[in-house]
Amino acid sequence: MKKFAIIMGLLFFSGMANANDWSYDIEGQVIGLYGYTDTAPHNTGIGRGHISAMVEYAFTNDTVASLNLNLNGGINRELQSYNQGRWGEEVYGVFDSPYGQIMLGQVFNVAGLFHNGAPRVGAFSSNNDIVDFISNPNWQRDSKATNFATLNSTDINTDGVAPKINYISPEFLGTAVGFSYMPDSYNRRGLINKHASYAHSDGFVVAAYNDHDWGFFSSQASVGYGQYHGNDKEYSVSLKLSRGNWSLGGGFRKTYIDGDDKSSPKYGLPLYFDAYREGYAWDIGIGYEIGPFSSSLSYFDSKASLSKNRNKIVAFSNQYQFNKYIDLYCAATYVDYDSPQEDVKGYGIITGLGVNF
Repeated sequence: MKKFAIIMGLLFFSGMANANDWSYDIEGQVIGLYGYTDTAPHNTGIGRGHISAMVEYAFTNDTVASLNLNLNGGINRELQSYNQGRWGEEVYGVFDSPYGQIMLGQVFNVAGLFHNGAPRVGAFSSNNDIVDFISNPNWQRDSKATNFATLNSTDINTDGVAPKINYISPEFLGTAVGFSYMPDSYNRRGLINKHASYAHSDGFVVAAYNDHDWGFFSSQASVGYGQYHGNDKEYSVSLKLSRGNWSLGGGFRKTYIDGDDKSSPKYGLPLYFDAYREGYAWDIGIGYEIGPFSSSLSYFDSKASLSKNRNKIVAFSNQYQFNKYIDLYCAATYVDYDSPQEDVKGYGIITGLGVNF
């Protein structure tokens, strides 16, 4: 991937050498959160942040190329799911033209990019954020101990940001379709254990989305289908309805092995480490925004089909933008995790501060 970044940079900047119509942008955020839970440990503090940089060259008004770099990291996080463990990078190029958009590099697949389910804001923008405070025995990432016995999202995120090529068509009547191909599906931000026999197989994803204004309300919908190492298949759907300051949304995802399981288990891998391959997940939520304040209330449920592993998560998260530099967070959650090894039920109260630059 380092070689890829260098080559992309040289090609990009050589094309810009004599150009005037270019622009750049850089921004970032650092967040500190502190939580109290009725499960051990009772008090937890974590930190996370990101820096995003972009340089762009416009050939014409509708033909634009850009090179993008995102760096992210965390301190004391339960799931060290960044590309390099505690930190990670995304390096990718984007080419927009009247014929569609091409993305090449470390990016999410098109089904993940199109997915727009339950609204989430603030400290709990993903289910992984909740696990920072109340550990989930169904979700672990630590080399051979990597274990996703259930799905952790309703969007197709099995391959994380594994290097891939995405193509997204031009919109027609608010609708577009996309295709992703990854020659190696393994990535730490995904669900695959790197020691599984199928870890470095290829995969592809196809998806479509529609964005429509009905007058009384607007809707955003998506469908996605993915296939990994031949016989692992999954699909997802999402729908979000918006009117005024309110939004209501949800998603559903199903995974299954089509035919016999052709993978061969290796010694030392945890029980049910890849039970996510046959299961489902769904969520629903409501969001509200007014001025600098935003809030969301969501419910997430995921279960493995061949075992008792299951998660039920309620999350209430609020964010207030004090000014352009400071965000304030307050959130609460209730979880019910079931697994053959351990059952966990509990609540958590989380507060925090974000600094934007």
